[in-house]
Amino acid sequence: MTDDRVPHQLLSVAKKVDAKLESVLDAQHRHWAGVDARVCEAVDELRRMTMSGGKRLRAGFCYWSWRGAAALTGAADHDGLTEDLVVDVGAAFEFLQVFALIHDDIMDNSATRRGATTVHVANAQRLVDNGWHGEPRRYGEGVAILVGDLGHVYADQLTGRVNPDARRIWDELRIELNLGQYLDMRAAAAGELDRETAREVATFKTALYTIVRPLQLGAALHPSLGETAPHLLDQLDRFGRPLGQAFQLRDDALGLTGDEAWLGKPVGDDLREGKPTEIVSFALGVATAAQRSVLDGIGRRDLSQEDVDEIVDVLTDTGALDHNEQEIHRLLEQAHAARRQLPFDTTSSDALAALADYVAIRDR
Repeated sequence: MTDDRVPHQLLSVAKKVDAKLESVLDAQHRHWAGVDARVCEAVDELRRMTMSGGKRLRAGFCYWSWRGAAALTGAADHDGLTEDLVVDVGAAFEFLQVFALIHDDIMDNSATRRGATTVHVANAQRLVDNGWHGEPRRYGEGVAILVGDLGHVYADQLTGRVNPDARRIWDELRIELNLGQYLDMRAAAAGELDRETAREVATFKTALYTIVRPLQLGAALHPSLGETAPHLLDQLDRFGRPLGQAFQLRDDALGLTGDEAWLGKPVGDDLREGKPTEIVSFALGVATAAQRSVLDGIGRRDLSQEDVDEIVDVLTDTGALDHNEQEIHRLLEQAHAARRQLPFDTTSSDALAALADYVAIRDR
């Protein structure tokens, strides 16, 4: 399934990154087939999830920041760095993302991802179908953890050639990703649906991981930036942080009102999981007693589709969805203002502008 609204600047990067992902997975399959064909099953499961979709956003932001920073080095050949390196890093981001999604699906007990059966569910069923020994859920989750970890290893391998400054950013984003997921789980379990918690989770899991760190890592691939590097990294933070928050707000809205076929997962799952979102926190702040009684259902795993629809109606009636939309546009304008201050060439700046509009305004 394709979306013709994806900017060409992202599609061009995605094509290069997909080729690299296929190359790595093909090589790994060939290698392990010569050792034991059974272990190839893990590589093939990783391929199934990696190549089943994904926007390649992190790779896109990383690439166009790398291109933009190249002009600052005064080197016509992009600071002596070949495009192969930034494509490798883009592919690393995708393997890391698949690692995170596979593990996230276990934590959320999700049955589908990107329109496909999740790894833990598929492998639990495989144990049943084959009449193997053991408890299906435990086996499926064990396989999924290992397949996700395999993606993490491949991600680290692909960043092996980056310089120490870029490596520090890579290490920091991986820590932030894990801590953000912990905070997300803890907040949902504790019923912490306040705006501050929602924004903190969005900062860790989306603003930093999806946009700020890829932007900074792309620029940091140029070691000759020298004394200009810290200032540029701060500028990229000022661009990426509000954009990442807008991206999360859009994701939150799509999780309530989006097209399930395009989302690749059930609409309303965030409500069943009790995810802290700014939409819910706003609604709780203005809801009537009757409306709050409906919102009290958030976090119940057994919510029916009718229950979900009733909650969404309350979110609409309280103005929470409209407020969310206004916030998205405010944050997008803030991001664009910061982007215009970046010392990048027109081509790179225009590409980042197109990516920014896409992540904030998309309806899929």
